[in-house]
Amino acid sequence: MTRGRRVTRGLALLGVVVLAVLFFRSLDGTLHHRQPSHLLLDRTGKFLGEVPGSHEAWGFWPVPEVLPEKVVVTTLETEDRNFTEHPGVHFPSVARAAWQNLKNGRVISGASTIPMQVARLQHPRARTLLAKVTEAAEALLLVHRHGHDAVLRDYLTIAPYGNRCHGVVRAARLYFDKPIEDLSWLQAAYLAALPQQPGRMGPWTTKGHALALERARRILRQLHGRGLITDEDLRIALNSDLKVVPRPRRNVEAMHFLLAAAKEVRGSAEVVHHTTLDLDAQSVTFRALTENLQRLRGNGASNTAGLVVDLATGDVLASVGSADYFDQEARGAIDYLSTRRSPGSALKPFIYGLALEKGTHTAATAIADTPVEFDVPGGGLYVPENITHTFLGPMLLREALGNSRNIPALRVLAQVGVDEALERFERGGVSGVRFAPEAYGLTLAIGALPVTPNELAVLYTGLANKGETVKLRRFVDEPRQPGARILSSDASVLIAHILADPNARRPGFPPGGPLDFDHAVSIKTGTSQGYRDAWAVAFDDRVLVVTWLGNHDWRRMNLASGATAAAPAAHRILEAISPTRSPHVAPMMERPLPSSLVQHEVCAISGAVPGPGCTHTRTEWFIPGTEPHEACPFHVEVAIDLRNGLRAGPTCPETYVRRQPLLDLPETYESWARKQRLATAPTAFSPLCPPASEVAPKISIREPRAKSRYLFDPDTPRELSTVRFSAAVSPASEEIVWLVDGAPVGKVGYPHELRWHLAPGTHVIRARLAQSGETTAAVTVTVDD
Repeated sequence: MTRGRRVTRGLALLGVVVLAVLFFRSLDGTLHHRQPSHLLLDRTGKFLGEVPGSHEAWGFWPVPEVLPEKVVVTTLETEDRNFTEHPGVHFPSVARAAWQNLKNGRVISGASTIPMQVARLQHPRARTLLAKVTEAAEALLLVHRHGHDAVLRDYLTIAPYGNRCHGVVRAARLYFDKPIEDLSWLQAAYLAALPQQPGRMGPWTTKGHALALERARRILRQLHGRGLITDEDLRIALNSDLKVVPRPRRNVEAMHFLLAAAKEVRGSAEVVHHTTLDLDAQSVTFRALTENLQRLRGNGASNTAGLVVDLATGDVLASVGSADYFDQEARGAIDYLSTRRSPGSALKPFIYGLALEKGTHTAATAIADTPVEFDVPGGGLYVPENITHTFLGPMLLREALGNSRNIPALRVLAQVGVDEALERFERGGVSGVRFAPEAYGLTLAIGALPVTPNELAVLYTGLANKGETVKLRRFVDEPRQPGARILSSDASVLIAHILADPNARRPGFPPGGPLDFDHAVSIKTGTSQGYRDAWAVAFDDRVLVVTWLGNHDWRRMNLASGATAAAPAAHRILEAISPTRSPHVAPMMERPLPSSLVQHEVCAISGAVPGPGCTHTRTEWFIPGTEPHEACPFHVEVAIDLRNGLRAGPTCPETYVRRQPLLDLPETYESWARKQRLATAPTAFSPLCPPASEVAPKISIREPRAKSRYLFDPDTPRELSTVRFSAAVSPASEEIVWLVDGAPVGKVGYPHELRWHLAPGTHVIRARLAQSGETTAAVTVTVDD
């Protein structure tokens, strides 16, 4: 042999060695872990959805420590009868397969063992001779390193069973809804057949089911022929029902809930998760919300959301994030339960509750529902309105809250303090609260603090749970977390009692509407400015319901208020779901009050101890120490000058004086009472016999206040935008002339008031006595365009 040929052979041998080394180094002898999918069920075990695992597949669930005999026997009979006898490759089978393939000129048999299939499943390759050799080599490594039991367990974990399902444990749950320990012989054989042709065989197509069932029966007959199952086992198996369950359908009505739950379960060691959701309650809630939305589409509403909470546990029983997750036009993919919106009046109960707790008010405190101006930090005035643009005069706190009047709530908030109210809301779970003075102001009472429906639900659990919130739970095994105290027990119970009192809602909400129930239900609605959001929160002794309706872009709706748009759905949901929670317990017909509260009779107008002139009284509940002791100041005996009906001064001859019981309201109610044509005591003294202090004519401007700033209300036509001029004149019989920028705009007598149409710009206001010419100091106001 020449030197050149020896060198060539040496290089060739070296190349073979190098290739062999590279080949063996490329082999993978590791059993790789797959991330399992996570199955989400409702609280009763019904399918909600599944979070995919590795490769976006279902399954890869770990097999039990002790493998069930039926699963092992049927799998080995189907895939690798000699599994325990070979080192990873069954060489007689390889030789037989090679001969059959060579003889027929095509692939007849692959002679794949379970270890070889594990190798292929871990690293899918093109079906070539090299791939086959690689699989065989890796199979030998897998068995050598891990043993037969570990390799079999891995196969049963990752093998494909059709419909994107991997692993026998998930397949048993998917197709038969049972653990693999409970499989029958026929079910075990059926599953064992599927990995051979997972794309063709399966229970949910007629052809696929027939193929799999025939293959399962063949496996059973083979086992019987080899003496591995008895005659009786075979007879029962061949004549039994597979009991295949229907294909699970993802609950699109709870899509937002599922997506949120999916984030929480990823990485969990558990693969089956029971959520708190109740699919029956979910269906009721979704149907009520979407049918209500359909009714209101003509009012400009395009989306809705709602949730139901079990008050005993905080479990979320129903959760609807939008009307249709796939509605792109209405932005259905937004989870509106987690979206901050203006709650309108929905936060008022907590402001009133804080006033009860602090003792500044009682449920019988008279609050003025009359025009008012509030100073704004940094200058200017805030002149609020009720949503109805009307006023109801003196209102006891119970009626002010029940009727959801804006101005009484603002007056109360001004007394208890914005910062303290904000601190309670933050403590109750509202995030993103800002404590800057200019952030909310008194408009906090009418919707300036955005909240999510989820946050609002937690706040209201505090009212339902004697002042302590209940944390929401979304999984039944989730530990219960302590809530936060946002109100005292007595204050929260009393507020809940007011919200459940149908009489407290009159006349604002007429009887027979969606706010009235046939059992004790506390309910509060909210409407944001411009009818952009409609809310309702309702709770009894069992469940709490929150509903919302609006548009993703904050577009205005047409008069869709909380009472007319959101409350009907909340009413329907609560009445359907509440009885299912405790059917053995009769519903409360009236919300109970704790024995710590005391009951007293009060004047129905002033809320004070009734006096001789009080013709209308009522019974009210009080936190001990806050009950009234002063006699009613509104019903008094007044001396009247019979010649003109004004108050008689001390110099008035008795011949012309009549003393009679009259309603003597404070000055803030004067204009309101006059418009209501109430028989009230006159505020002005008779010029025929005035008090000594009123002999000389006097005049001063009550309204507007100096440096007031006015903005046009976008909901009110400009031609109807006016501001009230009011003057205090003594003697009251004097006429006055109102001047704007030096020009007269009206001459009026008692009660010396005038409505002036707003005009953009800065204006100087004066009032002048018509006879004497005495003129007030100038009051400057600004009207912004």
